Amino acid sequence: MTERVIALEQGTPVIDMLQLFANHRLSGAPVIDEGHHIVGFVSETDLLGVLLRKESAGMTAADVMSTPPICVDEFMPTDEVMTLLRANRIHHLPVVREGRLVGIITPQDILRYFVESVMPLPPSSA
Repeated sequence: MTERVIALEQGTPVIDMLQLFANHRLSGAPVIDEGHHIVGFVSETDLLGVLLRKESAGMTAADVMSTPPICVDEFMPTDEVMTLLRANRIHHLPVVREGRLVGIITPQDILRYFVESVMPLPPSSA
């Protein structure tokens, strides 16, 4: 899990999201309310769709986000997380504690997990 999450507010304009995604190399971001509860998720695919339809004028994260958000509890077992990702065909999972955003699971986190925890150690050279 990545603990430092760039989250969007519901009123974030599309142009600001585009700049944020480009500047921070984001491929998705959760949308939160004032209490840091996740209310949706914006992916780069969502933003590209808005751009291709040329509808971005005046639109905000609330207009673009996917709902309901798919989230996981911070203590969900890894195999259940992987099943959720596959079943929903998604790449990012916001992580919550008592309903509030505390992190996100990204493709990079999954690769790191497999390298560190699942893959066998290379044979030691003697």
